[in-house]
Amino acid sequence: MAERVCVVAGVGAWPFYLATAAWVGQENRRFGGATRLGFYSGRQIQGLAPLVRDVVASVPLTAEDAATLALSTDPVERRVGEALAAALHDGATAPRVSVVLLSPPDDPDTASFEPVTHDADTAWTMFQRFADLDRLRTAASTADLGSG
Repeated sequence: MAERVCVVAGVGAWPFYLATAAWVGQENRRFGGATRLGFYSGRQIQGLAPLVRDVVASVPLTAEDAATLALSTDPVERRVGEALAAALHDGATAPRVSVVLLSPPDDPDTASFEPVTHDADTAWTMFQRFADLDRLRTAASTADLGSG
């Protein structure tokens, strides 16, 4: 069975992932059973699809919560706190968010492929869209991905 990748949009999501190995966004965001996240920015699907390791569907986005979690002895809570702190530093303002902890860029669990370009006039996605990992690995452009 093919691995499903949820490709999220957002100009800041890709550099945030590279810096934190996490994604922070809309509270209770659903990823359609995907086991990996991908990132669409700069008119291309970036060439990494990290493995989803942990999902915290709803957590307050406050400096106090970020600090408390970042000091936890639990490694997942600590990473969530660090991701919250980074999101606050980047200017995030939502009262509550989802935090998805991902395999880091250089981790063997992170799938890699050549970036997939998008040549149409409109964005390939503005929220999220799904693709099979095998198709991302062989696609020359988003046109090769079908309706996903």
